[in-house]
Amino acid sequence: MDDIIHLLPDRVANQIAAGEVVQRPASAVKELLENAIDAGASHIQLVVKDAGRTLIQVIDDGKGMSFNDARLCFERHATSKISSAEDLFSIRTKGFRGEALASVAAIAHVELKTKRAEDETGTLVQIEGSEIKEHTLTTTADGTSISVKNLFFNVPARRNFLKSDATEFGCIEEEFKRVALIHPEVAFTLYHNGNMVYQLKSNNPKLRIVELFGKHFNDKLYPLQQESNYIKISGFIGKPECSKKKSPEQYLFVNHRFVKHRGLNFAVESAYSQVLPEGHHPVYFISIEVDPATIDVNISPTKIDVKLQDERMAFGFLNASVRKAIGEFSLIPQLDFDYNTELDLNSVPEKAELKVPTIEIDKTYNPFRRTQSSNGGGGRVLMGNRPQTAAPDWDNFLRDIHETQVQTVPSEPEQTSIDFQNEDEILVKEGSYLILYQKYMLVKIQEKPHLIHIARAYERIIYQSYMEALREKPVVVQQSLFPETITLTPARAELLQEIREDMHKLGYDIEPISGGNFAVNGTPNEEDMGDVQTLVECLLDDYQSQMLNHRMEREKSIAMSMARQKRSRKKVPSTPEEAEFFLRQLFACLMPTISPSGKKIYEVLEEDALTKILS
Repeated sequence: MDDIIHLLPDRVANQIAAGEVVQRPASAVKELLENAIDAGASHIQLVVKDAGRTLIQVIDDGKGMSFNDARLCFERHATSKISSAEDLFSIRTKGFRGEALASVAAIAHVELKTKRAEDETGTLVQIEGSEIKEHTLTTTADGTSISVKNLFFNVPARRNFLKSDATEFGCIEEEFKRVALIHPEVAFTLYHNGNMVYQLKSNNPKLRIVELFGKHFNDKLYPLQQESNYIKISGFIGKPECSKKKSPEQYLFVNHRFVKHRGLNFAVESAYSQVLPEGHHPVYFISIEVDPATIDVNISPTKIDVKLQDERMAFGFLNASVRKAIGEFSLIPQLDFDYNTELDLNSVPEKAELKVPTIEIDKTYNPFRRTQSSNGGGGRVLMGNRPQTAAPDWDNFLRDIHETQVQTVPSEPEQTSIDFQNEDEILVKEGSYLILYQKYMLVKIQEKPHLIHIARAYERIIYQSYMEALREKPVVVQQSLFPETITLTPARAELLQEIREDMHKLGYDIEPISGGNFAVNGTPNEEDMGDVQTLVECLLDDYQSQMLNHRMEREKSIAMSMARQKRSRKKVPSTPEEAEFFLRQLFACLMPTISPSGKKIYEVLEEDALTKILS
């Protein structure tokens, strides 16, 4: 039998390697920008067309290359950064493997023009799918210009898996920000389809952040600066009011390289744990510098993952540094007119006479009817002098829960896959349900207690209503007399343009003005105009994440993203009538047992399970 194992041709091997290094246009942008930084450029231009599908061009004024180096740089493992294995532990440059250009050239049409300052003429190299088409002398400016055209032209499957232009450009913009943030000394310009998106001058780190993320960050950032014999930490952290529930601006750099490190991120998050609401995440732009010998960046093709020799030390030092900054700059939220503390400041009149409270006993008090105090504190207030209704047959079980300090207020029940035989089974009476921790609902349905996740139930209701609006019955828009203006980043603006017609079906009349500015001419009847900016930003971030990670219909992705944003804005029903209305909405859903995110909405508390818990 003949031998069956053989070596792959270099062209095929390069295409395989390119699959790891160049996953989308943004991957090529990252590699080319990092090459320009390593070349010592002081000004870098990034030109993109059709979100990188048609053209990616990076022009820099760096050192340039010689005639021979310009050809050799496209070979696999051709690098000027290292010459031995020991050099891997002293890396201070962005690239070092010599894989990036070879990978890009394997799946695109590449043109390279480069010239060193000491040379009289430059060099031109043209490559198509790893095949050299031209290598000659040419006239060009000092530095390097590299153009990548028709990306994935010979890998149609990969090209077909690319997302929309708005989504892909959002990824490109993110890579651009990561490089521009950590190199404020370099001037950057970004063009997309002939339009200038960013023009960043050489600046200090704080102004670079403001240029990239908006002027509202100018007075929301405080410096972070700590140093020891082993580690140096610098950068900026945001006030708690900058925190977000989703997609906060979190940028962590180790030795000037953007990284994602779960432990270091947790060090920052835990430092904020006492000053942020539950579920919110801080904003930070932090640079860490350590001895290159104590860090391994060679563990993934993208170099975005790193390993530190002493992660415990780095964690502790970073956590302590952030805590110290929080204390020094008084970042703990204070009462002022600029920060929404969610406290009722009008509950006590300005000249109110203070009296010693008296104790009264209400004989009609129902222990299962509570709500939060209206005075801004955490006290309890009776719902009123209502006659106590007969307790259901599992009253003792609920009283045991009450005695263990579970907060109970009338709230909304949730849906189950139950076949109701008559209308009485949907009726909600006082004392027949409880709210636990303002998160769950305990309700008796068909003689069995059900524990329901309220937010997930809301997500299901909202999702179904929006799907109906997108496909059949658009939501009526309430026009505003004074339209509000919202401002978005270039990537978000392009994404909004993509889904603007769908947003109109959901009741949002949004019209582009100029650049990243949009006029909100109308919203659904129940929408608070003041919330539109935050709602749109969170919606676009979640929608982009959905489109990147899941290949689903655009309508479903939009409805799911909107449902996630809106569910937290829904109030817990405060009366049995509101709870009953909520139940009827939920039971009308096509899939009431599972949220659009795939999470279980309720659990039936069977007697055997309860016995096991309490045994």
